Amino acid sequence: MTRDEQSALKVVMKRFVLVLALFLVFFMTGPVYAQNNLNKAASKIETGISNILGELGKTISLVARETGRIGLDNEIEMRKLLQKNVSDIKPHVIDFAFINSKGIMKIIEPDQYRNYEGADISKQEAVMAMIKTKKPRMGNLFLSVEGIKSVDIEHPVFSKQKQFIGSVSILIKPDELIRSVAAPIEKDLAVKCWVMQKDGVILYETDPTQIKLNLFTDPLYKDYPELIALGKKMIKNNGGEGFYAFQDQGTKNIVKKKAVWKTIHFLNNDWIVVAYKEVKK
Repeated sequence: MTRDEQSALKVVMKRFVLVLALFLVFFMTGPVYAQNNLNKAASKIETGISNILGELGKTISLVARETGRIGLDNEIEMRKLLQKNVSDIKPHVIDFAFINSKGIMKIIEPDQYRNYEGADISKQEAVMAMIKTKKPRMGNLFLSVEGIKSVDIEHPVFSKQKQFIGSVSILIKPDELIRSVAAPIEKDLAVKCWVMQKDGVILYETDPTQIKLNLFTDPLYKDYPELIALGKKMIKNNGGEGFYAFQDQGTKNIVKKKAVWKTIHFLNNDWIVVAYKEVKK
């Protein structure tokens, strides 16, 4: 072999070693990068949603306190109070309402929902729980009398004499609330997300066709035992990670996905926040 051939071979070998090194670095750090992205996304989405729920909790607590101060004999002032808070209404908030101690919706704002004033909602699970416990609470997704799939956040109202006189309610669209937080994070970190209740009802999914489905009972999921098992694990553990197989969004192709989850605790209820992305098998 001539010197020129030896020199050319050395150049080729150096390039090969460099390419191999870069490949190994990418191969080793790729999964770590993906893992870090999922952890970061789950944490950011959890924090963002928690902050919004916390603000709603503060608002309804203040409204309930002021409603108690106003008292049942002054519905005009009570309505003004609800109107004042409605004026700063967010897209995910449907309405504010005062519900008396018998479960009757006495005052509702904004005015587009006033035709539901006088409705008896005493048989609703959340209202019955409020009357029984007289404690702040957030319910699960349900169909409201306004005809909207929503979540109800309630705070008890006590008179100046400390007597329970009803509750103040904020009705929210959970998918819109969650989307306002999750969508920019999903785009920024190249991940997808779902948020579910502990009964398996999906409040939000990057794939909108899955919103309001139940992970444990809907036929869409029955052929994916890994996913169902992981969902049950999420309910038992406040945080963790796992793998599952499911359809790629918008197709019937089955792909492997990795998920990282965290749990939001708000009042009496929990929401499970899941960040996920497709991984190679």
